[in-house]
Amino acid sequence: NDQHIKIAMTVPVVNMWFLDDHYRVKGAAMAFYIPSVHQSNPPVPTDDRVKVHQFADVVAYDRAFGGHHMDPGFYKREFMKLWRALKKADITPYTGMSITSGWTRPGWFRPQRSEVAYVENQDFIMDL
Repeated sequence: NDQHIKIAMTVPVVNMWFLDDHYRVKGAAMAFYIPSVHQSNPPVPTDDRVKVHQFADVVAYDRAFGGHHMDPGFYKREFMKLWRALKKADITPYTGMSITSGWTRPGWFRPQRSEVAYVENQDFIMDL
């Protein structure tokens, strides 16, 4: 970055999965929290693949869960549980994106906290 500041990895690590009309992944983005000490003047990335973006306020529908989840179908099942709960509440989220969040540092082998989420509408989507 332009300030040559080393910023330790933060949590949550947020993955945004952009979906086509058949719910297949057509793109993805990963986001990290910039610590508060750097928020008023975040370092400018020197790698064109890295961007600093401030997310707009958004209504998100979230399901948190724990445990160890190495099974590839695990997140799909958690998304289905969230979808069923939203359907029961007569809520239809935006289907062009799904979000996963990890609140545990990589290599942490104790029970982990993760989340799956949908957003209310596509206004949250930014140009990535």
